[in-house]
Amino acid sequence: MDATEYKPDSRLLRLREVTERTGLSRATIYRHISKGTFPRPRKLSSGTIRWHSGTIEDWVNTAGTPGN
Repeated sequence: MDATEYKPDSRLLRLREVTERTGLSRATIYRHISKGTFPRPRKLSSGTIRWHSGTIEDWVNTAGTPGN
């Protein structure tokens, strides 16, 4: 499964929740996004982005370790 694929049972997570679940800082998350090694968030409105919880859990379980 692609890391950015939508999972219908996912809850939407804020950046703060993503940093807590991954152990990564905000800057590191955005650096990984720009390199294509972290799931891109979904834009809900002009100032609101969220990640699907299942996508983040998959990333943590397969590729994610703090400091990567």
